[in-house]
Amino acid sequence: MPSLLDMFRKYLPTWNEVRNKPAGFTPDAHGPSHEKDGADEISVTNLSGTLADEQNAGAIKGVIVNDAAKADQKVLAYDNATDRIVYIEQTVPAEYDFKFWVESAPQLDGEAIIYALVEFDGKIYGATAQTGRLFEWDGVDIWVEKAPQLAAQTRLYSMTVFNGKIYSGAYPGGKLFEWNDVDEWVEKAAILNGQERIVSLIEYDSKLYAGTAEGGRLFEWNGADAWVQKAPQFDGQTFIKSLAVFNEKLYGGTAATGQLLEWNDVDEWVQVAPQLNGQLYINNLTEFNGKLYGCTKSGGRLFEWNGTNAWVEKAAQIGGHAELTWMAVFESQLFAVGRSDSELLVWNGTDAWEVASIQYVPTSHLQALIAFDDHLYSGGENVGNLAVWRRCL
Repeated sequence: MPSLLDMFRKYLPTWNEVRNKPAGFTPDAHGPSHEKDGADEISVTNLSGTLADEQNAGAIKGVIVNDAAKADQKVLAYDNATDRIVYIEQTVPAEYDFKFWVESAPQLDGEAIIYALVEFDGKIYGATAQTGRLFEWDGVDIWVEKAPQLAAQTRLYSMTVFNGKIYSGAYPGGKLFEWNDVDEWVEKAAILNGQERIVSLIEYDSKLYAGTAEGGRLFEWNGADAWVQKAPQFDGQTFIKSLAVFNEKLYGGTAATGQLLEWNDVDEWVQVAPQLNGQLYINNLTEFNGKLYGCTKSGGRLFEWNGTNAWVEKAAQIGGHAELTWMAVFESQLFAVGRSDSELLVWNGTDAWEVASIQYVPTSHLQALIAFDDHLYSGGENVGNLAVWRRCL
């Protein structure tokens, strides 16, 4: 027996038999107008379930936005196996996996040099010359002045954070400045014993200490308003160019003959490494992998202290790098910058410097170096800018 549907179809009139139908209306031609890109396209957006028929046949299928994948900085790519766009981990081709210097802040108000950089309260601060100001990086692309010149001091050679405050050592008055956390320097110590330059500052045993020039003294701040001398000049050394705390002792790197001195915690310096290979300055001291290192002037060497009585050379000069000014530990490696040009150097861990970044323009010298927020930053000489070392991609 025929089904009810078959019987219905048997007696259903054809389109041509329909009376009073709209003129010019053809069902077969009307259907495509509801399809994709048709005049009356029917959207399936927000409909639940699964479509029975392929939509957009021949097109590559998209991907559902995934907030977790976006947070992980994944990227979109075509997957041949599924014929879809999918999230994948970012990869950088080997030929592009390098870093280089990029300017983070240009020169401000003619200040030519950023002598020192510190991290304070989650921001980078720079101490300047030619008029001894304090700059704060806005975290994007400019310096902002946070303290103008005070007492005609032209160069702030050193800066550190001590007891929740920023301090800087000044020239030509050998002064100690404290920042008021708002908009000016406050003088906290005046010149002592004719020492015009405070070239290094460090916290040691809960007190603030300074290395001086031109007489290579060690000063201790009394916590209120004056310097107190804690070690006189040693062996004709004119600068205590750098200070470091290592194995619970205070050390000074010197000029004019590149010695390493240890303070006896009372009243004098004791030599623990004499000059090596004609190097005149120990510009910076840094602890790395449980050892004490110094970088030099007049040869751009890397010295390692043997822990008792001598320097050991661990890297000779590379290229034109005759003076290295600063070192920093970053990503378990030891880096250095200098005044000979603005390349970034990295120690290979055994016996040589290597070039980690090509020369930085628009500055030809780099003075300071600091690891901050997963990047290396350096202060420029000649144009007083701030540079960041980062990957090109």
